[in-house]
Amino acid sequence: MSWTVYWAAGTYNDQPRYHQFHYNGCAVGCGPVAWGILFGWADIQAEQGNPYWRGRGDIYRENGGTGANAIAPRNMDEGVRNMIREIRDYVGTFCVPRGQGATLPRRMDRAQRYLSRRTSAKVEVYYSNTGRSRTEFRQKVRNSIRDRKTPAIIGIGWLRHYAVAYGYRWRKRTIRRGRGPFRWTETVYDRHFKVNQGGGATRGEWVEASTWFSGEIYP
Repeated sequence: MSWTVYWAAGTYNDQPRYHQFHYNGCAVGCGPVAWGILFGWADIQAEQGNPYWRGRGDIYRENGGTGANAIAPRNMDEGVRNMIREIRDYVGTFCVPRGQGATLPRRMDRAQRYLSRRTSAKVEVYYSNTGRSRTEFRQKVRNSIRDRKTPAIIGIGWLRHYAVAYGYRWRKRTIRRGRGPFRWTETVYDRHFKVNQGGGATRGEWVEASTWFSGEIYP
């Protein structure tokens, strides 16, 4: 069976090219960068006239602060770094060995504090503290992409990485099991998310659609 594919508005063209940088002794963290990408994307949608995001062009302000309205840049600049630094302080990212920055899933909803200073947009977060993937989290992200045309943050690996999923695809296949007279057919499903890993690239990559985290933004 061929793939059924859904995309967030703008597909990869509207994905911000944000990435990590050094801050307070280590990398700023994939969690703050993922929120920065999601907030930047929503601001771009509002400024481009996406009706779902009408009236939310105030998410990003001039130089990443709380002043005059501005369009979120698609590429990294000092204003984007200011936004990500502020989010980082709210979500409590901390330094771990090898210079990395880690963010606990239970603190990720504190990114709401960034929005609350600027807009009435809201975040919604669900997670597993043990890093165990759940079907309900995958479905939340899928629904955000499919039904609201809005990317969402997922958790990749064992509490290892946050990325922004902006595409979803699935297909159904029939496969044969067993040998000789002891053979049967079985239906399997393949599911993947297309993700912006926060490394500055836009086209991203397809990864297995399993996640221990779901982070969404609503206008």
